[in-house]
Amino acid sequence: MGRSPRRPHGRHGDPAESLPWLQQIRSLGIPAAFAAQDGSEQGLIPWELIDALFLAGSTEWKTSPAAHRLALEARERGLDVHMGRVNSRRRLRIAQAFGCTSADGTYLAFGPDTNLPRLLAWMNELHTTPTLFGDDA
Repeated sequence: MGRSPRRPHGRHGDPAESLPWLQQIRSLGIPAAFAAQDGSEQGLIPWELIDALFLAGSTEWKTSPAAHRLALEARERGLDVHMGRVNSRRRLRIAQAFGCTSADGTYLAFGPDTNLPRLLAWMNELHTTPTLFGDDA
C-alpha cells in the first residue's frame, strides 16, 4: 500500500471538492462554512454558496493582511467569520480586529484551573471599550 502524496502546509485540496456537501450540512440545521486557507484569497471562495467563513490554514496566513481582507469581505456580505486555533490573548485580539464573530482553541484544555481565569480576563478586555479620556469623560 503506497503513501498518499504530501500536500504543502496549509493546502488541503480543491475547494470545489466540498461544494456537494454544503446542502447536506444545511439540511442538519448547521450553517455551511468555507475553511479559508493559505491561498484562498486568490478567488477560491464560493461566496454565494456559503453561510460563514472559517479562517483556517497556517498561523502566518490566518493573521495576515490577506486573511483580514477576506474576513472584512465576509462581514460586508453579512456572513459570520470564525477563526480557529485562537490560543493566546494576542490571537484573540487579532480575531476581534478582523471582525470575527467566533473563535475556538484548546487553551482551556491545558491547565483549565489556571487558564480559565486568564481567558475570562481576556474576554472582559475585549468587551471593554476604551475611551480617549478614560472613565471620567
